[in-house]
Amino acid sequence: MEVSLLLIRDEKRRSLIVAALADEFSNRILASAIINPKSVMDLVREHGIPMTSAYRRVKELTECGLLEVERIVLTNDGKKYDLYRSTVRAVNVRFENGVLEVDVTPSSTATEKIMRRFLSLKEAR
Repeated sequence: MEVSLLLIRDEKRRSLIVAALADEFSNRILASAIINPKSVMDLVREHGIPMTSAYRRVKELTECGLLEVERIVLTNDGKKYDLYRSTVRAVNVRFENGVLEVDVTPSSTATEKIMRRFLSLKEAR
């Protein structure tokens, strides 16, 4: 199962992605949430990002599709918080002959991982 590049055609989304990639906090958040989902508090503690900046960046990254809520956790005392995961493994930005191109390599979702494992077991037989 090969993951292909997705060309971002929407101009507004392209601009949001490029702006997010230019931001140091956003880069830290995306890199941190590629493998394991993270809460905003995890990101604050791990990277020393100010709380308000972390919430703002997570909101921006979610709105442009680079981050998504993987699951919602309910604590023993009834409080809820979101765990975020990066939706992309890589982003390529090119500016050539006055044209900005952005393409992304999606990260593997849990379903894709399970399917890959299932197919690899089936092929092993």
